[in-house]
Amino acid sequence: MARVAAAGSGTGRCKALMRSSSRLFNDLLFKELAGLQDEERNGVLMGATNAKDLRQLLLPFFVNGTDRRSLQLFIALMSAVIAVSLGLMAWTVVIVNGLITHFLPADLITGLGVMVDFAGWLVQSRALAVLTVSSVLAGGLAALPLRGMDSRRRVAWLYVLGIFWLLLIVNSIFVLFTYFFKDLTNSFIARDVEGSRWGLVQIFVLFAVFVPAIYAYSFTKSAFANFWREAMTLRFFGGYLGGRFFYLISSNGSVDGVPIDNPDQRIAQDIDKFTEQSSELVFQLIDSCVSAASFAVVLITIDSWILFYVLVFAAFSTGLIAFIGRKLVPLNYFQLRLNADFRYSLTRVRDNAESIAFYGGERSEWERGIDALFAAIRNQYRVIRVSSSVKTISAALRNFQGLAPYLLLWSVYFKGEIEFGVFNQVSIAFAVVTRAFSFIVDNFNDIANLLSNGQRLSEIGHGFDLSVRDLETGPSLFESHSAPEANLLAPGVMIHVESATLTIPNQERTLVRNLSLDLDQRSRLLLVGPSGCGKTSLLRMFSGLWSPASGSVASRGFRDGVIFVPQKPYVFSGSLREQLQYPDVDQDLNQEQMYTLLDSVSLSSIHQTLESSEAFMDWPRVLSVGEQQRIAFARVLLAKAKFVLLDESTSALDIPTERTVYQLLRDAGAGYVSVGHRSSLLPFHDSVLELDREGGWTLFDVHDYAFPQA
Repeated sequence: MARVAAAGSGTGRCKALMRSSSRLFNDLLFKELAGLQDEERNGVLMGATNAKDLRQLLLPFFVNGTDRRSLQLFIALMSAVIAVSLGLMAWTVVIVNGLITHFLPADLITGLGVMVDFAGWLVQSRALAVLTVSSVLAGGLAALPLRGMDSRRRVAWLYVLGIFWLLLIVNSIFVLFTYFFKDLTNSFIARDVEGSRWGLVQIFVLFAVFVPAIYAYSFTKSAFANFWREAMTLRFFGGYLGGRFFYLISSNGSVDGVPIDNPDQRIAQDIDKFTEQSSELVFQLIDSCVSAASFAVVLITIDSWILFYVLVFAAFSTGLIAFIGRKLVPLNYFQLRLNADFRYSLTRVRDNAESIAFYGGERSEWERGIDALFAAIRNQYRVIRVSSSVKTISAALRNFQGLAPYLLLWSVYFKGEIEFGVFNQVSIAFAVVTRAFSFIVDNFNDIANLLSNGQRLSEIGHGFDLSVRDLETGPSLFESHSAPEANLLAPGVMIHVESATLTIPNQERTLVRNLSLDLDQRSRLLLVGPSGCGKTSLLRMFSGLWSPASGSVASRGFRDGVIFVPQKPYVFSGSLREQLQYPDVDQDLNQEQMYTLLDSVSLSSIHQTLESSEAFMDWPRVLSVGEQQRIAFARVLLAKAKFVLLDESTSALDIPTERTVYQLLRDAGAGYVSVGHRSSLLPFHDSVLELDREGGWTLFDVHDYAFPQA
């Protein structure tokens, strides 16, 4: 019953270049703010993903936190991985060199002299011993924190180690190619047929090794991105569903004041793009650094000034591209949002096809859809203009790279100080080193897209802690979303309200003022009042979805037998068994029980027309609203609910069926609160709470209440 009481190195060079390029990029980006419209200016600010946001996105995949200590641990582990991979690479060179020199004839390995010399230097200079000891120590130190991590993070670090090792192997083979091509070129110029023949044989043999190596590297890198996507999606999906964060976004449309549009696209598509682009760009950057270190040595042995010219050229080209493409990040950010808006306009038509057909609303949907389409097309033209300028300058700079060696080596070649084979080797080395130091130039569009995707993910990620391990297992079915005072509820009390004032979130309008009541398992309360007075909102407060502006509300959750049944029940594509068991798919339900349950709510026609209860059906299209409401009551009965919140849950039922389902609830011993407008509901309730539009309320005994006459 209701009781009422009224009241109220090369790597170093690359890192330095990346830092300076990043500063240049951000400076140009924010200087551009003055020339943008208000909407664009806000987009630039949102699109400029900061280091903290990236840290929040990246670190949970590798370590157990996102704070500064976690970042330091990540850097330490990455350094350990590099040390171990260098040790593995050194032993790979020594072992491969031993096998080649032992099993292959000397004539076949003349081009491998540089590797033979390098392997000999590793052994004689004790560099191999130093690298071995360093890698063993690094691996041992890394094992300590890794033991405290879950298996997914340990596998992630194994992926990184494997990618580093394969990257070093691929780069070593590429360096060998330049020496092989140098010898082949010199043999061709000297018209040495025998030397040219052996040179070609050696190159084909090296190709036979290079192809599986590059395949292994590419496969491992892509598998790592996919593995990362799995882990990141699990965390975002778990955080999105946990703590009813999805409902917060749906109700408020924002997190911490930042608008969140299309969370489905952010989780399903943006994560895929972010992980793929991040892994590709990060390892491409590392590859560039390794290539720069490897081929810089080749250039220095010929002429150290060439390396200086490369650095000047790279700095100039990076600055030029960053200046020209400074608008790409905000434009790409807008494009992702506009594409999602257009896709949603199509989804809206699909989900509301019958209503649109009844209204004849095709023209209205067309106009709204093409507005979204044209907005996306207009912005895409802006993206095309800027990206085309970037691609044009990048192509021009890449073509100049082919001409640069002729200008740099003009003097020494015509003086006869170098052979043409050396010239060819320098051309390859120059192109590789230039490309390494022009990382920003060559990948500007991808970096802009990555920053845009990262910003969209960091916005939605602000709503939960991505480092929490439980996110990957998803929210608990029986997780209670009741108020903290729920543990203090007296036995048998399902909902306790004390001096609660309810207002619409983010608005000043008061719906209910100073309400106090207790509802137990025997309470059967009917909520009535004019449309818009706050009846459904009051149920939201009872169930814990909304919090009172003042006072307190304590309610039991699903695990204690409290179930909410909305006016438009949630049904989905799947089997009939899944519809009835939702949300607890582990409930026992055999065929006979299911048929009995359906018969009790007047749905015998459904199972009689189905070939199997496990058949996959599009139930939102198959079932009428009245049938969906009866499915909702069947769920309540199957779950043996103790208390039910009914939001006009029989509005699509005829009077006899309505009487049947309410009698089933009474027979099951369940209490309930109903929102309704029909006098036929009165016999199934003990009391009536009438609301007005001014925040006032009155509690009646059901025998003393009569619905107003029209």
